[in-house]
Amino acid sequence: MKKSCQVAQSKSAKKDPHTGLTRVMSAEDHTPTHPHTSKSKTSSVWKFTNGKELNKSEFLNYFERKVFRTIRKHQMLPNTKIFTIKKAEDLNTTILKQILETKFQVEFSKNQNISSSNLSSEAEGIFEKITKGNFKREIPTNAPLINISDKEISIYAKLKNIKGKEREKNKKIQDLFNKFLKKNQDLEVNILKAQSQLASAEEPCSKQSKAKK
Repeated sequence: MKKSCQVAQSKSAKKDPHTGLTRVMSAEDHTPTHPHTSKSKTSSVWKFTNGKELNKSEFLNYFERKVFRTIRKHQMLPNTKIFTIKKAEDLNTTILKQILETKFQVEFSKNQNISSSNLSSEAEGIFEKITKGNFKREIPTNAPLINISDKEISIYAKLKNIKGKEREKNKKIQDLFNKFLKKNQDLEVNILKAQSQLASAEEPCSKQSKAKK
């Protein structure tokens, strides 16, 4: 009997990493101390391709940090430190304006110094030109939402209860995208990367042709 008791105790024993001592676990040890701090599937609002999930507050923080990180990376802040954007009622414009206003002054103007274009709109535009045999399209360097997809825009708007119109889309291109996105969720990102690589490859060629002339 002693032997069986020892075996039972060893199975429910736990070694304290701080003291190095082994203690027998009670029923309470199997219950999370703070059950609300563990992220449940129902609280997840976004899932990355690597499987990592974000809850509401994490997603909002991730979204806004990505916008400001893009501004810093491409040095979009004008000397006046005042962003001007074209007046519109679409979600992209509304969301961008609200986020920027947390740190900067933002004004509507016909002479805009930032664009409300996002990842999805640019990928669609590039792909549309490719289908027409045109491989030249410059990716804007003044678009804080250039790394944000339509799906992320939609989720952010829903979580923040922001109203606005969805951007106009090319149905034929979107139907193609939806087929590809099932196999490659980074399709839009890859399209922009490919376009950037094409643009980089064309630069030395154009310089050489000018030099010959």
